[in-house]
Amino acid sequence: MESSPSCSFSHGRAPPQCLSRDDYIELRNSQDKLLNAEFTSIHQSIRRLEEKTDRLEEKTDRLEEKTDRLEAEMRQLHAHSRNNALRNPTLPIRPVVVYHPERGILEPEPSHFPRNANEFYCLRDPPSDRHRSMLAYLALFYDVQLRTAEHPSDDGNSDDEIFLDQPDLIVEKLEGILGLHEHKFVKFRERARQLASRITPKPIKRSQIMLPNETYLPDSRRPRLELRPIGAGDKRRYNGAPDSTSSENLTNARLEWGTRSTPSAQRPRIRCSSDERADVPRPRKLEFKRPKPVSEKSGSETTDSDSQTRAFTSPREP
Repeated sequence: MESSPSCSFSHGRAPPQCLSRDDYIELRNSQDKLLNAEFTSIHQSIRRLEEKTDRLEEKTDRLEEKTDRLEAEMRQLHAHSRNNALRNPTLPIRPVVVYHPERGILEPEPSHFPRNANEFYCLRDPPSDRHRSMLAYLALFYDVQLRTAEHPSDDGNSDDEIFLDQPDLIVEKLEGILGLHEHKFVKFRERARQLASRITPKPIKRSQIMLPNETYLPDSRRPRLELRPIGAGDKRRYNGAPDSTSSENLTNARLEWGTRSTPSAQRPRIRCSSDERADVPRPRKLEFKRPKPVSEKSGSETTDSDSQTRAFTSPREP
């Protein structure tokens, strides 16, 4: 069977070139091989990129795991150091976090964690069901293995054998995990008991303070400044002038202290002696006269006043 020719037309005036069927098949096969090789190289490059991406993801996961583990260790050290420094049993306990490879950093539930050292050490003899459930939760959270005598641990280590009927062993394990020291709390309680047994005197108020020379308590009220005049002998000693005005009595007065709550009738005032009162001039009373009407004035008075007025109003006349 002869192959049908395949013709290709050109845009020019040249006659068309015809290909046989076999030539066309060979041409298509060669093109398919080239395309397949190209696709194969693309698939290989994509596969290599996927492998690199997977390796990067694995590295990222490992880095995140290391970062979470380091963060958990730092938080554990911080909480452990803070709990190690506790001495007051009423202060709160810092919870210690736990790192889980699949779940990440885990914190204990606040409702199942003891608030302070007093509540924590009460778990040795749980007084209620709430404390018993709290003890079991802490043992499971911090991976304190609860095993009985019939089911010992697989590794045979006696330190990991914690019995359900001995909660004091669980508390001892948790004490090391949380970083608590019971002897510090015992010392703090003893010191607080000693300080409470001492009799502390009440603080002395300022008004109750006594001077060494005083035999009685002074008045608690603040004294008030008083002004009192000096005597005649003191006046000559302080002032050489025999006569003085009333204003000098203020400068020569003595300053003394008195009580504040003094009646108004008994309040001290500046008083002058009899000799000083005679020297003090008294102001004269001004007398106002009513003006007389013009009709009642006499003619002589009018002329005299007019002459006096003229004399003063014309001083330039000879």
